[in-house]
Formats: sequence, structure tokens, C-alpha cells
Amino acid sequence: MSEVSLTVKEATAKLLHVVREGSKHLPGSPTTQALTVGAVVGALTYLLLKKRYRLPPGPFPLPILGNVLVFWEKDPFYMTLLKWSREKYGPIITVYFGPRRCVTLNSIDVVQEALVKRGADFAGRPCSFSMDVFSGNGEDIAGATYSPQWKMVRKVGSQAIRSFMTGSRLEVAVQDMVSLAIDKMAAENGLLTLISSCHLWREFDDPELLQTMQIFDTSNELVGNGLLEDTVAFLPVAVTSRARQLKTEFGKFMDFINYNVDDHRKTLSNDKVRDMTDAVLLAQKSVEEKDPEKMAMFTDANAKLIVTDLFGAGVDTTRMTLEWGLYLMASFPEVQRKAQEEIDDVTGDRMPQLADYGKLPYTEAVMYEIMRVGTVIPFGLPHETICDTTVGGFDVPKGTMIFINHWALHNDPDHWDKPEEFRPERFLDDQGKMAPKPDSWLPFSTGRRVCLGEAIAKPEILLVLACILKRLNISLPAGDKFDPRPAYNSTIVCTPKPYRIIVTKRA
Repeated sequence: MSEVSLTVKEATAKLLHVVREGSKHLPGSPTTQALTVGAVVGALTYLLLKKRYRLPPGPFPLPILGNVLVFWEKDPFYMTLLKWSREKYGPIITVYFGPRRCVTLNSIDVVQEALVKRGADFAGRPCSFSMDVFSGNGEDIAGATYSPQWKMVRKVGSQAIRSFMTGSRLEVAVQDMVSLAIDKMAAENGLLTLISSCHLWREFDDPELLQTMQIFDTSNELVGNGLLEDTVAFLPVAVTSRARQLKTEFGKFMDFINYNVDDHRKTLSNDKVRDMTDAVLLAQKSVEEKDPEKMAMFTDANAKLIVTDLFGAGVDTTRMTLEWGLYLMASFPEVQRKAQEEIDDVTGDRMPQLADYGKLPYTEAVMYEIMRVGTVIPFGLPHETICDTTVGGFDVPKGTMIFINHWALHNDPDHWDKPEEFRPERFLDDQGKMAPKPDSWLPFSTGRRVCLGEAIAKPEILLVLACILKRLNISLPAGDKFDPRPAYNSTIVCTPKPYRIIVTKRA
């Protein structure tokens, strides 16, 4: 296999060089040239690999386009893949985004085989225009490929989270923000943003923060189902207006991050951790003192990008999860009422605390079911194979993009009884306690690239949800019903459609 792989690699490299040189003499716009080059390289690479590897099955790719037309179908792509996996191809499906080959994993068995049993093989991150924009060209935790430098950056991020979780910092921050927010919930847009970002930023009523979260929303919409620059992987510049706008929008966000991190540095104290940004900067100092030689590869940009990851992966996904949570609580009043009764029984006259984690099994089950139904990042972040490997009996060549279909895992009828129903009881045992976590519940991924934020996200979401339900009743306006369909057909995020809720204070 390795000898054949080397031949393909050499042939593809030479082919790419020839086509790149030839493209300089092609007529037309940069977009036309890119499409022509993509068609040639994609078609020839596909034929080369098809002869030498037993690739997983999938739909036949069209010239130039590959299988991208599926993005214009009625259902989001992650829903289509679950249907294909059950009716036609099985759980491992090969698709082509233009000339780029991608293998999608759509059942927990093959996901565990790839990410756990062969974790190192699948631990890479692919290079693409969007990933480079969001990750500072692969200098952060989420977007960097598997390497010694990535391990060092992840070590700093992990230590920062552990440091921040020590003591009552998270609890005090969430309770302060929730108490300020509850009276305004029915009136102010962006409120969930403020609740879920309190551990990163000290300011509650910060218009710049609201503007920054709007940048996230705009960026999600711009990426949508991908950009031309992502499909034509070797395209060196942004040729479409969407790509140029994405760079501009994310540049504004990084200006916000840079200013706030620099501001935190000026008043940083070893004796007082005010928020997660402080925790990251102190973790950097701590690791540097213990291992200065290895930390030589860690830069100021890495520290800022760790904060960026925590903001994007922690705040934005928490915000979207809470959006699903409020919608589901308003739509299923019997579930809301049962959770409120449990919260009242445990907390009495006080507000919920982190110490209550483990004492609120039904409310925790509600949170798990919210995260299953509202799978906010349906594909997670793409992986890439760093060597020739296999999964499910099929060959997966080095450099293959890998997508984990978390939405399919959370809606697989082989693992969930009536997955279309919102039923928190599925996470409880016969005594009403939390049952062992189902294998097919995987919102934070698994293996070597498992999300660092899981340790902070679950207690934070549970605490915010419990505090809201302690103080408020939430309902839908008369005639409104729950709509499980996402707001728009996107492979990147799955958010609920715009909805209205009625909020009243509990007696």
C-alpha cells in the first residue's frame, strides 16, 4: 500500500505543477481558471485513486462539481447522508466537493473505529480557505493539524480551563449574569450571547460584544455550505465576494480579540483570575516557567487564538444550544414543569449552584436531549488522515478529508427509539438517575481531537438552564408549534428557525 501511495503522491504532485503552470496561459477570469484547473486535477486524481484503493461507496461525482449539487436539495446534507447510509451506501460514504475527496462517517461504530482505535491516523486537520481564516493559518487548537506544536498549544488551553474551573469563578460569573439578564430576557436581542460569554469577558452590557457576536452570525451565513475557495483547495487567494467579506468580518473579530487580550495583559495578576482570558494568559506563563525550551514554539498569536477558539467553540455553540433549549422548553411545557419541580425540590429558596450538578438528573437529561435534538455543529470540525489507513474494511488514503456526521449519530434509529421525539427520559435509568452516556451521543466528538470545552460547557449550560427555569416560565404564543427544521440549509451550523416566546416570572 505504501509503495502505491508514494506513486500516486508523486504523480499528483507533478500533475498539479504542470496544471498550475499551464493555468497561467488560460483565458478568462481567475474563477474560470480555477474551475478549469479543478476539473482537470479532480478528474485525474479521482481516476488514479479509484484504480488503487478500495474507497468507500458514494454517489458518482460530476466533472468539476463533484457532488456539490446535493447542497441545493431540500434537506441539509447531514440529513441526506443519514438517508443514504441507511438506504443505499452504508455508514461510510465517499463524496467529492469539487475535486476534493471526503469520507463521511455516519454511525457510531465506524466513528469509534476511526477516532479511537485509529485515532492518530485521523487526527489531522485539512487545509482550506475557511479553516485558515478561522484558525490563523492553523496556529490555534481547533484548526491546527496534529503536531508537537499543536500538543503544546492544546496543553496551555487545557490548563487554562482546569484553572478557571477551580473554585467558584464559573458559578459566580453565570449567576451574576443570569440575575441581570432574566428581567430583560423578553425584550433584548442578544441576551443569550451575554449569558454564555460572561466567563470570557467581564463586561455585561457591552455593545462591542454584541457587535462581535453579530460578526459570528454573519460569518456562519457567509460560509454556508462552503466556498469556492474551499472546494478548489489550492486556490491561493479569495476570488469570490463572499470569501473576501468573510476575511473582512473575521478580521474585525480578531481586532476585538487582540484588543481585549492586550488589555488583560496590562492588568494581569497571578493572585486573581477574573475570567477565561486571564486563565489562558496565566497558563501560558505557568507552562513557560516549567518548560521554557518547548514553549519557545508558543507565540503571542497562539495565546490569542486559544481565546478565539474558546470564544467561538465555547460561547457561540453554547449560545446556539441555549437557543434550542428555550425553544424546546417553550414547546414542551410538561418537560419544563417537571424540570422546575426538580430544581425547586433541590434548591429551595436559593438559586441553583454548580454543587447541584449530579443532584438534578432530570434537568441534566433535559440538557442532554436538547444537545441531541439541537445538534448545533452537525459535522463538527473536519479531520484529515495523516497516513494511508482503513475504516470499516475500506481504504482511506492519506490526505482524505473526514467528516463526522454528529447529526446522524444523534438521529440513528438503530441507537435511539423514535429519535424524532423530544424525550429526556431516554437518558435516565429505571430509578430516575442518569444512565451511562449512550455511545451515539457525541456532541463534543471523541479521540485525540475531542473538544476541550466539554468540561466547562456541560456544567455551564446546565447552570444557566436551571437558573432560568428557577425564575421564569417560558411558553409559545397561541397557535405556534415546535418546528424541528433548522433555520437554513447549512453544513456548518444547525440553529432553530426564528421563534417567539412568552416569558413570565414565576411566583
